[in-house]
Amino acid sequence: MLIRRARKEDYAAFAAIEAEHPGYPAWGEKGFEAEENNRNSVTLAAECDGRAAGFINFWILRPQVQLNTLAVSKAFLRRGAAGALIGKLLEYAAKNLCREVDLEVNEHNAPALALYQRHGFELVGRRPKFYNNADDALLLRKKI
Repeated sequence: MLIRRARKEDYAAFAAIEAEHPGYPAWGEKGFEAEENNRNSVTLAAECDGRAAGFINFWILRPQVQLNTLAVSKAFLRRGAAGALIGKLLEYAAKNLCREVDLEVNEHNAPALALYQRHGFELVGRRPKFYNNADDALLLRKKI
C-alpha cells in the first residue's frame, strides 16, 4: 500500500469512492479542488495496484490536527488502507509538533469507530442530532 500526496487526477476516483458509501458526507471533485487553496490542508491517497484505494484529508492547525474526511473503496476494505492513511496522518502531526488529532464520526459508523479506537482515539464529546438532525456526531481525540 503506497501512501502519497493526492494529485488533481485523483479527485474523480475519490468522488467515486465517496459514492460507494451511501450517506457519506461527500465533497466531490470540487471539494478536493477547494482544499488545494487551503495552506493548512493535506490530502493523501492510498494507492494499491496502481488504483486509488482510499483518501484522507486533514488540516494542520498547530498544536492540533483536524481529520476532515477518510474513505476507502469497497474493493480495498480490510486491506490496511485506512490504517496506513491514519499512520501517515500521525507522522505529519508529529513532524509538525502537533499534540492532538481531533475528528468527528457518526455514532452509527461502527467500522470507523473501531478503526479510530484501534489507533488510540478516545471519546471526548458528542454533538446531538448533528447528522441530518438525527444521528449524533461523536467527537474523538488522540493525544500525541
